Amino acid sequence: MSEFVKAAAAFFLQMSVFFLFGRLLMSLLRLKKDASLALVLGYLLYFALFEVMAVPMTLLWVPLNGLCIVWGILLALLSGTAVFGMVRGRRKETGRQKYRRKVYTYLSGHSFWIIPAAAAVLLQCAFGALYQDTTVDAAYYVGMTSTSLYTGTLGRYSPYTGALMKYFQGRYVFSAYPMHNAVWCRFLSIHPLVQAKTVMCVINVLMANLIVYQIGKQLFQGEKRKADLMVCLVCVMQLFSYTIYSPGTFLFTRGYEGKALLANVIFPMVLYCSLWIYQDAAGRGAYAALFLVSLSAACFSGSSVILPAAAAAGVLPVLFLRRQFSRLVPFSLSMVPSVVYAGLYFGTQLGWIAFAAS
Repeated sequence: MSEFVKAAAAFFLQMSVFFLFGRLLMSLLRLKKDASLALVLGYLLYFALFEVMAVPMTLLWVPLNGLCIVWGILLALLSGTAVFGMVRGRRKETGRQKYRRKVYTYLSGHSFWIIPAAAAVLLQCAFGALYQDTTVDAAYYVGMTSTSLYTGTLGRYSPYTGALMKYFQGRYVFSAYPMHNAVWCRFLSIHPLVQAKTVMCVINVLMANLIVYQIGKQLFQGEKRKADLMVCLVCVMQLFSYTIYSPGTFLFTRGYEGKALLANVIFPMVLYCSLWIYQDAAGRGAYAALFLVSLSAACFSGSSVILPAAAAAGVLPVLFLRRQFSRLVPFSLSMVPSVVYAGLYFGTQLGWIAFAAS
């Protein structure tokens, strides 16, 4: 029971942080309020900031407690700022009136299809939380969290043997996602298996479906009932297009791994940003989102080195179609994190760069 309570607390706190981060970012970019988009953008902003903070600390042998303290302070500052902004901008209404108004605003435009959509998302969450995967990648993502947590270090011990490594592995050292799990395990004294394979798996499944929903809203000019239907159709498509490499397989059975996030969060988000730019090529929000996608992708998986090519395939045709050549500059700037990461990644893989772990 105690682990269940901790898991529920971890889920609620992390989702709250993602939402607050998203609301803060949307306020800065002056975007229209949208709770589901706030969650997605906050999720990306969270992991982008975590990547910037955790990787240098890892390479400098900073202990896990050091990262927890610094990251905890940053979380408190940014979340507090977001709460202050929300309270300050609140209209003078009673709590019940405001709650009813928000619920009505959110539900308006939906139809019967919101029920099957919710059921499809819950089904996917159940698949992800209950399925037990025992691949090498599964051992890595949980093992790296465990060795970091129980040794008080950041990725310096092998997730397979528990031995102190001489050098950081170039394929993994720049992907700080397991360190995120270690930090929350330290914050809440939750078991690594529960945090990695249950809490984050459910969160990741939710984020993937929220992005599909946002893509549906972009495709159908904001019609929520059609976006709900799209969530259902994508779920069915993923259930019945099984291969060991399909996005649905990763989402349902390995939703806690970085590769699953690349396939089900990062690349769909590139498609969403491409549609966003198609509808508003001058909008800075889309390019800011692409920058977050570029930076957070490195946090999830080394395979994100292909992101610039995928983003170019989605965005460049839109810019050329609309003859918005001046927008090549913000697009190029948004891909800088991925290009820098690709250089470091290939440098370590070719043996040109090495980072000592002991």
